[in-house]
Amino acid sequence: MTATGRSAATESSESESNSRGGDGTRPETGEDSADRRPGWVRARPLAATRASYAALYAVDGAMLPFFSVFLAFVHGLDTAQIGVVLAVSSAAAVIAPPALTVAADRYGRAETLFLFVLAVSAIALSVFAFVGGYWWVVFVYAAFSLAREPTRPLLDGIFFASQRHIRALAEVSYHQVRIWGTVGYMVPGVLLYFVLTDRHSLWLLPLVAAGLATLGVAVAAMLPTGPLAGAPGARIGDPGRDGAGEPEPPRETVTLTGVVRAAGALLRVPSTAVFVVAMFWLQVAVTAYSTFYPLMVTEVVGLSPRWLGLVTNLGVLVEIAYMGAFGWLVRRLGWRWLMVLGAATAAVRVALLAAFPTVGVVVGTQLVHGLIIIVSMVAGRVILDRRAPDAIRHTTQGLYAMLVLGGGRIVGSAFGGLVASHDLSRVFWAAALAALVATLGLAWSLRGERPVAADGSPL
Repeated sequence: MTATGRSAATESSESESNSRGGDGTRPETGEDSADRRPGWVRARPLAATRASYAALYAVDGAMLPFFSVFLAFVHGLDTAQIGVVLAVSSAAAVIAPPALTVAADRYGRAETLFLFVLAVSAIALSVFAFVGGYWWVVFVYAAFSLAREPTRPLLDGIFFASQRHIRALAEVSYHQVRIWGTVGYMVPGVLLYFVLTDRHSLWLLPLVAAGLATLGVAVAAMLPTGPLAGAPGARIGDPGRDGAGEPEPPRETVTLTGVVRAAGALLRVPSTAVFVVAMFWLQVAVTAYSTFYPLMVTEVVGLSPRWLGLVTNLGVLVEIAYMGAFGWLVRRLGWRWLMVLGAATAAVRVALLAAFPTVGVVVGTQLVHGLIIIVSMVAGRVILDRRAPDAIRHTTQGLYAMLVLGGGRIVGSAFGGLVASHDLSRVFWAAALAALVATLGLAWSLRGERPVAADGSPL
């Protein structure tokens, strides 16, 4: 948060204090009377936002740590087929996020789109629990991914846009709400330790994830800018009541052509283009790791699948500490060296797994998982948001999801599956090389980035 943002928030607060009452707002809170959410939700926009992140990432926690062993043990797929399933589903990240995020910027319906895709993903997961056969698995999981992939950039875009309007969110940094996604991710891993009694019980995973996705729909309806919110009060730059304050400028009409041009201009900046390419290779490494780590744990090291949730939760638990220290790390290291350190750590982690596939390395490397996550999933989004014009706030997150997450996952899954079919350790060596390339690209592209504003204001 820059000093300018703090100043705007302060001015809005002063304007609000001079103008309550007589306009349909609640005098004691400044809330809009058109807001149809329950009062306890209306008064806590930050809590509703945190809960949305927790519910969204809980679905990942129920699926991702177990998914490759689920495909192997429940559906009998080999590593090449697992790679294809994940590559086809990852193609959804190339198609769906940019389409929906451009629509969100063009028509201003990000919250409605977010609720819709959450509901569709819950339905697809319910169907996925009862299909059989390789091609049905490919088809249904691809359908789920088409709905699922836009949810993260849409929620990120909703939060970044809300920061510019809602005072309670303007004072909060992205990592302080994203950390609740990490908390949500951990919960299913603990519960599933007791549910997954043997390999046959793995078929329950999609049903558990479907229930969590349904919960996410209910929570997302409570977002402070959601469909029940009406026109939220306590906005930065609200029109002054009783003649106080300055009106917020009317929102400029956004055309599809304008969105495409602005996005193209953003990617034509050399440092931004190299940054996106470097993040792509980092995502290739992260995808290869996340896809084939469960198979290494179960088939090479010999742990039972039920332990996967608890082992990965160790890394997620440490991730909370990294997430909490995110602002300090950026101030201490700067954007450039934080990103370089995270990418280099990703390279070392997969190299160790390739060279020493033991219980000690499998568990010990979880201690650096949080550093890699804050670099690949948090800092990258913030850096792009810092560079993006307001007209393509959601589109920028969609581009990140398409070029980096979608493209990286396709290559990491499909190529990784082919390599792993010959020797599982080779996929980790290949991932180490991809992470090394990312390290060099990030070191070059972020030469001019500064960690915080000159006055030390929050990120």
